[in-house]
Amino acid sequence: MPRTPARQAQAAATPPAQAPSIRESIALVSRQPIYGAGMEVIAYELLYEQDTHDATIQVVADAALEIGLDRLAGGLPVHINYPRELLASESPLSVHPERVVIEVAMDASNDAALVEGVRALRARGHRIALEDYSALHEEPVRAADPALLEVVDIVKVSVSRHDRAQLERIAHPLLERGVTLFAEQVETVEQFEECARMGFRGFQGDFLHQPQTFKAQRVPSSRISTLRLISALQDPNFSLQEIETLVAQDISLSYRVLRCINSSFFNLPRKVESIRQAIVILGVDNLRQLATLVALQGFENRPASLFLTAMIRARMCEQLARLAGAKDTGPYFITGLFSLLEVLTGIPAPELFDQLPLSEAVERALIAQEGDMGAALKCARAYERASWRRVAYGGLRPELIRAAYVDAVFWAERAQALTRA
Repeated sequence: MPRTPARQAQAAATPPAQAPSIRESIALVSRQPIYGAGMEVIAYELLYEQDTHDATIQVVADAALEIGLDRLAGGLPVHINYPRELLASESPLSVHPERVVIEVAMDASNDAALVEGVRALRARGHRIALEDYSALHEEPVRAADPALLEVVDIVKVSVSRHDRAQLERIAHPLLERGVTLFAEQVETVEQFEECARMGFRGFQGDFLHQPQTFKAQRVPSSRISTLRLISALQDPNFSLQEIETLVAQDISLSYRVLRCINSSFFNLPRKVESIRQAIVILGVDNLRQLATLVALQGFENRPASLFLTAMIRARMCEQLARLAGAKDTGPYFITGLFSLLEVLTGIPAPELFDQLPLSEAVERALIAQEGDMGAALKCARAYERASWRRVAYGGLRPELIRAAYVDAVFWAERAQALTRA
């Protein structure tokens, strides 16, 4: 299965009448955040279909060389799972040892050749992580080879497979050895907090994306006004003058938008002093998106990674729609952007949407993932979760879907840096 990543997709590309199977064409690669104790992202794990030794080599090479680790993960470390065949080879593949953390599967650990391969990779500068670890000799989980524990830096433990007492029994001796502990499959903030108290320092799972992350509360009227403004900005029927008025009437928003435009990021030849000038220079669509992202930053006390995920979904939904030939992609952008509002505000989606001027199609997409915008959102969510069999939209070829994702990640990273400057 070829692993070469898609080049920059052209918006005018015509999709085929029948899309090929994901598994029969290009492999897809996405990233999953690894959070620290402060809920900040400290690394990313690259997720892909693990089929063969050769496929893994190609995925690693593609990510490191063609897509680029910086494009996929900024300056953060990247975790990549190496299968037994690659680890036990005479010359294990080593790519960017200063950035790449090599993960070893638990079920491949009792193997002398594998342990030697891990030693060789560690000698080249790689950190090693053992995933799905258990010291409890209970079927179907096997204990790891003690020799492997001598050469690993990180041990990842699945929270869903152990109760609190078992987690403590596992964690204590590993912490005494000086091993860094990561918790996997963390689904709630309560699990996150419990593991943090035990000494875990890395966390993976959907705990930040669940509605129970924050206690239900009344959204301040100022934030409702912000959300209404964001919704209105995406209305394709609004004229240039109406968009200018919307942004300009919020003095704080217009100030922050102009500050962003006049930053070194845009490197304009002269200072922009009005929203009208901004529209002329940036264009309506770019101003809409910039104002939307700046306005969304007004939600304090929320992990930055949530905003980044919402921005990636927004851009990916927009790009998918554009690649599939949609004329108006604004509603797709707002669908992706608002897909995490329930978590960001702590208010049930139906109650929240009653207060916003959203179209029926956008509401249906957000609440029930119905319609074409719902299909785009399903595809974006499936991609970020690496649910490859569900990654499909509008007959687009897999390489175009991956290009939309990579573009979305890069765009969101840059946009977040700009709006937080």
